[in-house]
Amino acid sequence: ILSNFMSKPEEGADETMVEAKPNPIDAIDFDAPKFSTKVDLQTLAAILDYELTEKEWFVTGKVNPIYFSDDFEFQDPDVQLSGIEDYARGVYKLFDQDCSRAEIISCKVNPDLGPNIITVTWRLSGKVSIGPGLTIKPYICFSGFTVDEESGLIVRQEDRFDIPQWDILLS
Repeated sequence: ILSNFMSKPEEGADETMVEAKPNPIDAIDFDAPKFSTKVDLQTLAAILDYELTEKEWFVTGKVNPIYFSDDFEFQDPDVQLSGIEDYARGVYKLFDQDCSRAEIISCKVNPDLGPNIITVTWRLSGKVSIGPGLTIKPYICFSGFTVDEESGLIVRQEDRFDIPQWDILLS
């Protein structure tokens, strides 16, 4: 169900539902030049830690696209999509922006998972904007960013959860 919710509407689909407030994702320049100076993974992890703590983009969608490859892919147990803009728009649409939170616990290089992996551990809480707005039982997420060795840009984000997928909205 979440994968359908996060996907972009089909071209020509009826879009009669109009948001009452402006969508902040429209203000993001997804064509901005990419981060031109390749930095070491420790530095990138520190930059991402700061940006995630400030913007909570895992629930707001307010990403900074300069860190992401044009070939970026996202995957969690229920959703798979391509492109940082589709990710940002899907996240903004999925989570209730008035109460959802992404509290960053840590952001660090994780050589145990691979040579170019940064793992972000974070706590998700709030509501999803499905139907009447379902409350999310707070739980811990692990987001693994794969960084391209040559460009230094993020090419993949794969999320795992500390509770079973079926328990996220049922508790």
